[in-house]
Amino acid sequence: MKTVIIDDSRLSVSALQNILAKLGHEVLGTAFDGESGVAICKDKKPDVVCLDFVMPKKDGLETAKMLKKSNPDTKIVMVTQKELDDTTKSSIAAAAYVLKPITFDKMKVAFGKL
Repeated sequence: MKTVIIDDSRLSVSALQNILAKLGHEVLGTAFDGESGVAICKDKKPDVVCLDFVMPKKDGLETAKMLKKSNPDTKIVMVTQKELDDTTKSSIAAAAYVLKPITFDKMKVAFGKL
């Protein structure tokens, strides 16, 4: 699948790039904030976005809403350090949720849900 990674942690971005490559997915681009990520997604039209929840400027919830408007067919895999409540999960409507630390097995399961 064609993927974009939006996460303010360079370590997480690097880990996701390596794991997704091993899973056979193509990373079209990366962004370290929501606004840049949405711009990349408008241009690249990925199948999937790996999206962090806690980020400066626009958080994952705000970014997810923007992505739903600009790229309604793109699926979201929410990657976060903290467990999200049901109301927040419902608002994001992600296809899968991954709790950090990111591992190969967690991402394999998440992408298996798409």
